[in-house]
Order: sequence, then C-alpha cells, then structure tokens
Amino acid sequence: MTRVAKRYNIDYKKRVDKDRDTYLPRWSPGGVLYCRGCGSTYYRRRWTLQPPQEVLDWGAFRNEIRFALCPACRKLREHYPSGELRLVGVPAREEQEVFRLLRNEEERAREKNPLERIMRIQRDAEEWRVETTTEKLAQRLGRCVRKARGGKVVFKWSHNRKFARVLWQKEAAVE
Repeated sequence: MTRVAKRYNIDYKKRVDKDRDTYLPRWSPGGVLYCRGCGSTYYRRRWTLQPPQEVLDWGAFRNEIRFALCPACRKLREHYPSGELRLVGVPAREEQEVFRLLRNEEERAREKNPLERIMRIQRDAEEWRVETTTEKLAQRLGRCVRKARGGKVVFKWSHNRKFARVLWQKEAAVE
C-alpha cells in the first residue's frame, strides 16, 4: 500500500510581500541613516527615536552616518496619508480633551514606531478628519477615542488593505 501526500491549496491566503508600503526601502541601506526632518535614526533595519548606544559611540565616525528623510517625513512632505479617522459628534466642550487624547496616543505609538504620525487634523462644524501616516495608527486612534468617550467605531479598508478609514460616532443621548 502506497501513501500519497495530500496537497493543500493556499491561494486564498493574503500575500503579505505584495502588499508593502512603497515608501519603505526594498533593501536595507548600509550604515546609519539620520532623518533631517524628525531626528529619528535608522540602524539595523529599524527606525528609532533613541539611537542605540553603539551608534552614539560612533560620533567620531561621521563618514558612516548619512542624512536622509525617513518614510514618515517623506509622506508628510508629499501629503500621502495611509489612514483616515473621522470623528463625528464631538461636543464643543470636549474638543480640547479629544485633541490632547489624540496627541498623547500618537506619542505612545511613536515611542514604539517613529513612522506612525498624525499628518493633519481638520475640524469642521460637525466632524473632525485626522490623517495618519500608517493605517495602524488610524485604527489605534479610533479604538482609543471609543475607549475614552464611548460611541461606535467602524473600520473600512481599501481593496489592497493599505488604506484604512475609521469612523467614530458619538452615541445619541437617550432621554
């Protein structure tokens, strides 16, 4: 009796390598990069706000440190958002608090990944529009506002999942 290996079809799986950010480099540049815009450092395939001690010790070796713009600064310069958060129904008395909430959450996200930033916040009469450099930050901000203020959050992604639209709505007061 012979055994036949069972074959599996994996065509349904998402191809992560095809859905990549075009602002990230395909190959890791050698040496150390220092961003002229925000001051973050690229070393060993990672952008950080606090450079490792070995990079700080290389201060004498200035020829190995190159200056460039990080992907987030390039997105800011070219105005290319990857995420959008819309806040509908923010009461006027809570605007300052919501603004501080968004900025504090951005700071926490930047500590982990300096490429996650808020690009622009626009306020109209009835809604806010927050543009972000990554789709993950838009999701994170939406969850944070829901946790702090309640309401309802809806997530929508583009067909290639590289742009996220997040809608937060304040729940109507039940009387």
